[in-house]
Amino acid sequence: MNKVGIFDQALKYHNISKKEFAQKSNIPYNTVAGWKRNGSVPDFAFVLLKKIAFTENPRRHQLKLQPTPIKLTESLKKEIQVAFWGKDYEVNYILKEVRKGNTIFVKSFFENVFYGDILKILPIKAIEKLLPTIDKLFKEQTALFWRNVVKMYRYGGVQVA
Repeated sequence: MNKVGIFDQALKYHNISKKEFAQKSNIPYNTVAGWKRNGSVPDFAFVLLKKIAFTENPRRHQLKLQPTPIKLTESLKKEIQVAFWGKDYEVNYILKEVRKGNTIFVKSFFENVFYGDILKILPIKAIEKLLPTIDKLFKEQTALFWRNVVKMYRYGGVQVA
């Protein structure tokens, strides 16, 4: 595949039209459209496209990636079991109930498992589904914290003006 085809695919992947690209890169649209007619795209166009795509939303590309299966280490398994100390639950059963939104499991899980480990164990989509349950179970501060975590991962963080 030539550079023009790759550039068009990259534009499509990042959901950016040629017109948008021309505006954001300060290159005349006729020049951008002319690259296809000439059959050549300059190397700097790829750099600009990458910069535009990742400046707007640095995590947008991650949402399109296939989720990788989570491999729980022994220390993570122990941490989950400690969160439910005295109960005879298997780790997989605990995770299944947390994902379903069972309030008893969600409360213990989010109270007793470290923030960083929760992010290793549950994908952002799963945490996002649990937000209504988290709102009901926890104080406003905790619920707002988890909402902000989801926003940071989904939308690439806070826009600084």
